Amino acid sequence: MTDTSRQVPSPSAAAWLVDLAVADGPSFVVMRLNEAAAREALVAHLVEIDAVADEVAAKDLVGAAPVESVGVVW
Repeated sequence: MTDTSRQVPSPSAAAWLVDLAVADGPSFVVMRLNEAAAREALVAHLVEIDAVADEVAAKDLVGAAPVESVGVVW
């Protein structure tokens, strides 16, 4: 909830929201400078945690997912 009587802080970092709902998966917020780097980082993460069979499957999954730029405040 946002207290509308106060100013909302500016984003502290650039990030990308990758929505894996197309494959009944969760959404991930990946902090990277550009979309391509965010997709690559998510592919590596999905392979590392054994969420997908291999890198090719991860690239297909992440490549089909919608991505949007988001700001992160901490």
